[in-house]
Amino acid sequence: MASGNGDRPLRLLGVGNGRSIIFLRWAWRVAELGHDVHVVSDSFTDRPGELEGITAHRIQELELATRVKGLRKVRFAPAIRNLARRLDVDVVHAHYLLPYGWWAAEAGVHPLVMSPWNTDIFTYGRERARGRKRVRAAVAAGDDYVVSSIGNADETVRLGADPDRVHRIVWYVDLRPFGPEHRKPGLAARFGWPDDSLVILSLRNYRPNTNLDVLLRAFHRVSREEPRVRLVMAARGGWIRDQIEAVLDELELRDRVAQIFAAPDELPELCASSDIGVSIASTDATPASMIESMASGLPMVMGDAITIDEWITPGEGGEVVGCRDEDAVTAALLKLVRDPDLRARYGERNIRVTRKRLPPPGPALVDLYRDMLARR
Repeated sequence: MASGNGDRPLRLLGVGNGRSIIFLRWAWRVAELGHDVHVVSDSFTDRPGELEGITAHRIQELELATRVKGLRKVRFAPAIRNLARRLDVDVVHAHYLLPYGWWAAEAGVHPLVMSPWNTDIFTYGRERARGRKRVRAAVAAGDDYVVSSIGNADETVRLGADPDRVHRIVWYVDLRPFGPEHRKPGLAARFGWPDDSLVILSLRNYRPNTNLDVLLRAFHRVSREEPRVRLVMAARGGWIRDQIEAVLDELELRDRVAQIFAAPDELPELCASSDIGVSIASTDATPASMIESMASGLPMVMGDAITIDEWITPGEGGEVVGCRDEDAVTAALLKLVRDPDLRARYGERNIRVTRKRLPPPGPALVDLYRDMLARR
């Protein structure tokens, strides 16, 4: 590995899912500071511009053996090791323990930063025998750890990490573009809705743990009592979209629900121009959707997943509900829809909290990398 002395630009290798906005935001934050960022993955985004400024390496194309189905997976770790050596990188940072952290662990590359995610440590790390073994092996291989919540930090330590080497950095949230000043009239008109519509915003993908079916059924009930409410579902994707489409048709909600993809530069205006944010995911760790909505001045309806209480508690910034409790979600939405003063109070509190707790993440990451190199 290269020497990291001085203030020279670093060369970094990220191992992760190249379609994940969480992983890509790590690369963007470090690259914009002038560092040479490489990412290796088995899958990459095809959205225009999302790989600009980053050098992408498709793992299946790193060597002849990784091109062969049935053989490639046993060669992923050696291929990552060879790539890191060829690039002479300063630090490798693996995002998600399975499979990416596991591959990096097997590659034997150092210095190595691991970023466990909720599913890694709270599901695979506890429930699945094979997954639990690999999660622990990945944690054991890390030199330092970057996590996004206190809950994740505690669980990473329980899995074997040195508590002095676990760092809480919310690397995937950049609050600079977000704020209530970006609110603009016309969001309702964009979807052909009345001007007095009150817009509820969901930024969660179509996945089982985001409980969008519960949200739609609760919204349906709310809309029968408060006809001016509308729902925007802004998602990058997900494998259960067809199931959610079926619920939309079953409840005849097409005229009151908009499904869109919002590019990163569209999110600040979308968040600020909405009225209520909602996220009832069953597993979460400081979700970007929550932080960006909070920073935009939105009151929140949040599911009671692990780590959410670090940001939102009942009566502090929003309402907290059971993730599959349709009655509770309905009641929480109705409470906020009917009380504009409460919405304003929650929103003002959320702006204060996010600005106080979340400095720009890029410098903190680079400081960690330089410290790791100095220690070696």
